[in-house]
Amino acid sequence: MRRIVLIDGENFVYGIRHMLGSDAKKAPRSAVEGFNFRGLLEELLADNLPSEIFWFGARLRLYEQSDELKRKSSDAIKAQSKFVNQIQQQKISFIKVGYLRARESDPCENCSHQTWKLAEKGVDVGLAVRMVLEANSDTEIVVISADTDLLPAFIAAKKLEAKLLHIGYETRPIYALTKASDISRTITLPLVQKYKI
Repeated sequence: MRRIVLIDGENFVYGIRHMLGSDAKKAPRSAVEGFNFRGLLEELLADNLPSEIFWFGARLRLYEQSDELKRKSSDAIKAQSKFVNQIQQQKISFIKVGYLRARESDPCENCSHQTWKLAEKGVDVGLAVRMVLEANSDTEIVVISADTDLLPAFIAAKKLEAKLLHIGYETRPIYALTKASDISRTITLPLVQKYKI
């Protein structure tokens, strides 16, 4: 049987940062620098079935509406480039889907100042499409995400007779995705700490 692993990238990073954080605050993004993602996955899957691993992340572009936004989008591009190199060294393919959307925050109540925020859009849709395209009776699809927007893709993949394995987080269990899967695994804090370099 063929196995593919589909990772909702920002969701995965958020889950790890949340577990490594303290006082209800997530750890800084630097907490995943050098993280052994492949080692964590191999331990969770605990067998010798070869896996193709795909990390889904947004296509980035430089925004120039303001100096602040230009700096933020430039920093995001540099950080993504470094991160892609990190995961490719672990034999994980980075798939660019969706985009990074820039929008102004709500005005500050005290001073009315607005800042720019960047948010990924469409990455979950790209992962869902790939999931359905890969689904057949000879394929096991492993999905790492806590995004319930993926539930219709889980249901469609099951109808196409794919075997589904959902990997979630102990801090944010998503029962709908687990219930729609054949098997589930949970990323725990001790496991995250083991593979944090």
